[in-house]
Amino acid sequence: MIKIPSYAKINLILRILGKRPDGYHTLQTVLQTIDLQDQLTFEFEAATTFDINLKLSDPQIPSDESNLIHRACQAFHKIHPLKHRVNIKVEKRIPIQSGLGGGSSNAAATLIAISRLYDWPIPMKELHQIAATLGSDVPFFLEGGSALGTVRGDKIRKLDDWPGVNVLLLIPDVSCSTSAIYEEYDRRNLLTLESKSIKIRGVQRPESQRDYVSLVKNDLERVVFALYPELDSIKKRLLKLGAIAAALTGSGSAIFGLFSDADEFEKAVKAFPNSIRSRFVNRIEYRNALGFQSEI
Repeated sequence: MIKIPSYAKINLILRILGKRPDGYHTLQTVLQTIDLQDQLTFEFEAATTFDINLKLSDPQIPSDESNLIHRACQAFHKIHPLKHRVNIKVEKRIPIQSGLGGGSSNAAATLIAISRLYDWPIPMKELHQIAATLGSDVPFFLEGGSALGTVRGDKIRKLDDWPGVNVLLLIPDVSCSTSAIYEEYDRRNLLTLESKSIKIRGVQRPESQRDYVSLVKNDLERVVFALYPELDSIKKRLLKLGAIAAALTGSGSAIFGLFSDADEFEKAVKAFPNSIRSRFVNRIEYRNALGFQSEI
């Protein structure tokens, strides 16, 4: 049996620079893992044929071939045939359609769990290639911590971790379809004018962290806030309560606020009784929790 956490992420920065011929968008995004997590449990039974038995605590989420966990197992099996029945139980805590990357994180955690069972038969480079076929955010969840994503968001460059930042998550009762949000973004022709690369210094000294905070922005807010003005109100209220930065994550609907002052963070928690406390999970902590044995 293997138990493994599947962490959520937030997009500290999300810029949309163009539309690709394959239908995807050219992105620049800074992603950060946070400690909100699903829990996945894997049991492997010897069998003559490969089979997947997936059970989720949330009945709204499909457990068939459309689920990214299912697809991750199949993708691994194509390269390294599995002679097992894979039993997977998922305790869902990351809200769906929130922009927190729960499905992508589940897929990456699945690849890691199977690799652990087989004593890492696939080099990390190949694991990243599999992850990229499953979704743009999946490669990031093979790394964790803080990273810059480019191209479709799937080309990952590690960044130094931020210390001492509390995260407050607000999950409004709104479901944002990623495809619908991007379609509306294209229809409005809102591609960012800031077409130059995000300049992130390699070492996050205090002065560069201030620069970093000033960059926190999500281009999709222009569409999402127009459709759901209550989300804009939440962001503005977080800033008034002392957040050093606040933004939509992914295509929404989750809004996050970053707090460096503990007292202001506690005041914001009280102001939003249904909020979720969280914090940044750095890369070393992330890799240790998922059972990486080395820098493979």
